[in-house]
Amino acid sequence: MAPSPVERDADIGPLANGLPLREVDAVGAPASRRVLRSQGRRTMRKLLDAAMIAFDKRGYHATRVNDVVDIAKTSHGTFYLYFSNKEDLLRALVTEAATEAQHLYDALNTSPELGGTPQWDDVRGWIQAYSELWIRYAPLFRAWTDLATIDPELINVIRQTFTVMSDALAQQISTEASGHIIDAQAAGMAVLAMLDRFHYLREFVGQPVDDIAIDTMTTMVYRALFDGSP
Repeated sequence: MAPSPVERDADIGPLANGLPLREVDAVGAPASRRVLRSQGRRTMRKLLDAAMIAFDKRGYHATRVNDVVDIAKTSHGTFYLYFSNKEDLLRALVTEAATEAQHLYDALNTSPELGGTPQWDDVRGWIQAYSELWIRYAPLFRAWTDLATIDPELINVIRQTFTVMSDALAQQISTEASGHIIDAQAAGMAVLAMLDRFHYLREFVGQPVDDIAIDTMTTMVYRALFDGSP
């Protein structure tokens, strides 16, 4: 007997946007009620990545479930095995981005090899990781405040995401390290705002955030917060 459309669509091919497969940290409501095997997790990954492409091209509000399944080359039946609706899909993506933000916190809070104050390479590694996170989830980062109005539950997740990232910086900042910083929390949030807006504007004018750009931002942040030179 030939497989059903849902069964056929569950056979995974290359990801729609070429991104590497990773373990899915967040799942939709229907998928949360069962244990996903490797094929199911790959199918969910394909739907999540397809949603990012659709949100990037059309914006969240204009994107339909049909757009997502077309990009993922799957069926509506398969979609609803994993997500209740478009809002459920968005919640999974935001939760996944928040989980990766926690990894950034952990990375910066790892004791620097030279001890005490983060060195230039430590700061660069964190900014590089932030840049990769922003680029991967650009459709979400561009519209955090708008997305928060869609679902009240997202507000706390989005706030926590930014708080985690700014706190990662703040916990490394001290008056001794910088020589002049008064409020570490304000400094951490200011750096995060600079990085976020820089990526947005760089994308807007069509210029990549390349190694030179990363090095420049790293030097600015390091000299302002960690160098301690008069």
